[in-house]
Amino acid sequence: MEKAYSEVEAERNLEKNRLWVGRFKTTRSFQKLTKPEKVAALYVTQAFVGLAYKYELREPRRYTAKLVRKVLLQLFPKRIAATNVFFSSVIPVMRRYFVFLGVQHKISNADTLVKALDSVGTKQLLDIHQDQNNWDAHKVKAMAILMGTIDHVDPKRVAAFEEDYNMGVPLRFCFDLGVYRQPKNIILLTEGLRKKFEQILYEKHN
Repeated sequence: MEKAYSEVEAERNLEKNRLWVGRFKTTRSFQKLTKPEKVAALYVTQAFVGLAYKYELREPRRYTAKLVRKVLLQLFPKRIAATNVFFSSVIPVMRRYFVFLGVQHKISNADTLVKALDSVGTKQLLDIHQDQNNWDAHKVKAMAILMGTIDHVDPKRVAAFEEDYNMGVPLRFCFDLGVYRQPKNIILLTEGLRKKFEQILYEKHN
């Protein structure tokens, strides 16, 4: 009988991943990540686990080299809207995370999965992500929000969009600045706001 997608199973996988990442953060290996990689770590792993289950019905113990390559080369670039800094963090984070899961006996083929990551490389992942022809309709809209080219964006709708389509990866989160906590008061720099700030600066200097 063919296995069917289950919301309960999907949430169970994500909950286990949150627990594992909490432990991963206490390791020396995690401390060797760069600051942006540390900031992105939970989001990277949640997105990987979420994509692998939603589109391939695979939980971590059933990951294969083929699955890793598909998630990296097809699913991440097609469906996840995020900055280049976030995408640059994906392979370094997953590399150390797979090794950690192997040591913890959560997966039995860590070496195979790491080799699959290395066979892709960050440059290739970035190149595919930056090609807009690879984006689905949801990512097109999300990237417009992320880059501030859409006026009058409702933060509540953005939050719902993040959960429904972006595997929880925040569109409002500045990975580039290494911020550890999402600010309480969020300002989305839309084109309208950008023009307003430009006018203020112009008036101040003229």
